[in-house]
Amino acid sequence: MGRFAASGTERQLAGMLVAAARTGQWEPTLCVLRAGEPYAQEMAAAGIPLVEYDASDADPRRLTALRRTLTSGDYDVVHSSLYGANALTRLSLLGPSRPPVVVSERRVEDWRSRPARLVDRALKPVTDMWIGNSPDVADFVVRVHGAPRSRVHVIRNGIDERIFRPGSHPRPERSGPVRIGSVGRLIPVKGFDVLIEAARSLVPDLHVEFVVVGEGAEREALERQALGLPITFPGGLHDPAQVADFLRTLDVFVLPSRSEGLPNVVLEAAACGLPVVATRAPGIEGAAADAVLVDPDDAPALAAALRDQVLHPVPARPLGVQSFEAVARAHRDVYAAAAARRS
Repeated sequence: MGRFAASGTERQLAGMLVAAARTGQWEPTLCVLRAGEPYAQEMAAAGIPLVEYDASDADPRRLTALRRTLTSGDYDVVHSSLYGANALTRLSLLGPSRPPVVVSERRVEDWRSRPARLVDRALKPVTDMWIGNSPDVADFVVRVHGAPRSRVHVIRNGIDERIFRPGSHPRPERSGPVRIGSVGRLIPVKGFDVLIEAARSLVPDLHVEFVVVGEGAEREALERQALGLPITFPGGLHDPAQVADFLRTLDVFVLPSRSEGLPNVVLEAAACGLPVVATRAPGIEGAAADAVLVDPDDAPALAAALRDQVLHPVPARPLGVQSFEAVARAHRDVYAAAAARRS
């Protein structure tokens, strides 16, 4: 991975690595291109071998050090995730001798620039298999990477249903405002600016409050936009149990994203028995049954859907849920296919 903050992709990877190591399905080593990420240190404390690289993004020594690690003979398969790590990993392995390579995409990024798309296609010969977490992402991989459909595998996200489940006690009658919440990185693609505009039209008529959990570069801008509204941004949560506890404090969950792959948090909110309002962005439609979906960037439609769920809540149900042990097994199958192709 390029970075290892406690966001959706990293939490998925962490769950899979721990499950693989615990069950002995395969032996993982986590390589992080940016040193000092606290969540990576937690993986090391959990017994996952960790390799970090101190050099900056533009320092060629990092590419050399990465190649030295990956071609050391210690690893049967190399698996990278997300655009930056996918590009750097495959660049480091150019040449006649390399291990099998698997790359993952986690979101439909049709805004990816022409130069970035050219890099994806140019590095296709250094790729044995691709993984997407939804059919929409698999279609994106075929379209952008030029990958053969037969070598693109869909492995849905995992959740721990021992953690993400409805509360053990009936929800008490709420005397205060109805709580509407979301979880996600505070970046433009998550659409929290649209949620704020939807909230602006709801506040005069409904006794509601909004809580958006997450960190990101847009936090200050979003806080300025939300001035005067009952919206708080308490920061990030990365421990799954903390996320689940937060979700169970909500009356309605909302995800206003402009693009996704298969959002963990929709699966998790549905598993906790919450009504879900989300956008009809790629990857979301197949995440939960009975979720109310609206078009991205449509604040009035988002406000209307939230109003309906506040007044007439309908709990969502997660679709296609699997354990992290199952996710680890599915990855092992892809790794075996990549090794067979490379040999």
